[in-house]
Amino acid sequence: MHAAEVVRRRLHAQHLRGRRLDHPAEVVSGLLAVQGQELPVARWSLGCRLTRAGDEDVRRALDDGEVLRTHALRPTWHLLAREDLRWVLALTSPRVLRASAPGFRRVGLDDETLARTDVLVARVVERLTAEGRHPTRPEVAAALADDGFEAGSEAVGFAVIHAELAGIVVSGRARGTLHTYALADERAPGGVALTGDAALVELVRRFLVGHGPAAVRDVAWWATLTLTQVRRALDALGDAVERVEVDGHELWWVPSSDDDDLAGDAASSSDEPVVDVLQVYDEVFGSFPTTRSLADPAGLGASRPTDYASLHVVLVDEQLAAWWQRRVTNGVIEARVHPLRAFSAAERAAVLARFDAYGRFADQEVAVTLP
Repeated sequence: MHAAEVVRRRLHAQHLRGRRLDHPAEVVSGLLAVQGQELPVARWSLGCRLTRAGDEDVRRALDDGEVLRTHALRPTWHLLAREDLRWVLALTSPRVLRASAPGFRRVGLDDETLARTDVLVARVVERLTAEGRHPTRPEVAAALADDGFEAGSEAVGFAVIHAELAGIVVSGRARGTLHTYALADERAPGGVALTGDAALVELVRRFLVGHGPAAVRDVAWWATLTLTQVRRALDALGDAVERVEVDGHELWWVPSSDDDDLAGDAASSSDEPVVDVLQVYDEVFGSFPTTRSLADPAGLGASRPTDYASLHVVLVDEQLAAWWQRRVTNGVIEARVHPLRAFSAAERAAVLARFDAYGRFADQEVAVTLP
């Protein structure tokens, strides 16, 4: 196996090639978790993998609670399928909470205070939900102040993150563009029952099914696990996983029936360039801190615009070829592309066509600047 095949296998495993999926929850479940701090482009990450769906379909899955947005891994926002919320949090949150402890202390939240705010957040969200709405963060902050916890917005934010990692609250039904909170007992009352090493093995297996081939350090970073935990899970998986060395990286993946489709696609590939317009946190690019170079063998990604807010990714023929930035002005998505190498006429046309697809998904005009 060589680097290009590794990247191609990852794209297939993530349904950016080959078989697309029918529902946003299928995408999230297949990937186990999807990084989602920039929600508009995180929804596009799901849309890229669907047979036919628009932004409204993904929004509906979030509003209905089939897909939940919460702090889970590393720690940052992630999208998870409802049935996976509890066991994933039970496995990963202890280490995530330890990693977050300096931030909690910096804003004055010690363990005793956090135990108190967990109770207050649950009470506030339950009360406001009973009044007919899932509350926004400002509404939670105001209600917490009424209950005796007056703090700055950063401390309130950390208190709510702690309640998310404790499995107390998750995303509620959005109010326009505003994120809201709901009780986890309301949005995810059941789910997969996994604990201990069974949960660990299942997480590593699911990551490799949806992301592999991947290095041990990729898996450990993604799930906030130790290298020892990941290796223990690989040992337990035994013959269910395969190992290969590529460009000095030891990689693992779970073979599947789709491997035949992958070989067929490679044999019948056309000469037309294939473009992926992705968010920078997309699972096919952002999940591999150890082996991301396999998608950028020329090291083009080292060159970044000085102003790189909302810096996202363009792959051409499965290799990093450009950054892009997103801004919305008067309802128009402005996409500014920063090529990392010269584009052929066919590549430029393919890039523009992919931004057109993004516009159809978002149901918005996309104005592209492509030097």
